[in-house]
Amino acid sequence: MPEAAPYRAEVEEDLVGRFVREAERLGVRVYRSSWDEVVRVLVEILRAVGARRVGLSEGLQGLRGPLRDAGFEVGGVEVAREAEVGVTGADWGLAETASLVLLASPAQDRLLSLLPPVHVALLPEDRILTDLEALFERLDAGEVPSALTFITGPSRTADIEQTLTPGVHGPGVVYVVLYSSTRLAKETMPPAGSGACP
Repeated sequence: MPEAAPYRAEVEEDLVGRFVREAERLGVRVYRSSWDEVVRVLVEILRAVGARRVGLSEGLQGLRGPLRDAGFEVGGVEVAREAEVGVTGADWGLAETASLVLLASPAQDRLLSLLPPVHVALLPEDRILTDLEALFERLDAGEVPSALTFITGPSRTADIEQTLTPGVHGPGVVYVVLYSSTRLAKETMPPAGSGACP
């Protein structure tokens, strides 16, 4: 087992690259984009999976109009059971495990990351941390939410014979759209704490 300090330094050298490699190893499909291109990337994903109905987290309702203009039925958490795709923000990403972290808030509808068969998470590249320890260091500095949701790849379940089945207790397909947070993007992004793009 490697010592923590050298190991963390190795991960910290390339947080985004490590996150992407670990996510792809888990079967997560990762796109990299600028905030200005997020709608185009979302439309590409939605068309690729054959989605008609999409559920958006409250913090992402600014994307409702552009997605409707592209021909999709768009709702909020109320369509979670019928939506083919749930789109949420992610508050943090952990490079070590490619885990997405969703903090409980009125703007972050966890059902949309759990019920639809496909989950798309939007994550700013500058919100990728090294590991769980780094996350708890950040949370200690502020108010800890009532719940944290960790998503590490598509849902997987194994039966007694160790036969792995994806998508039984959550989405069987997960996409992450990593976007860069340029100055221009920060002026048009949803506000911090919205559960969309902190």
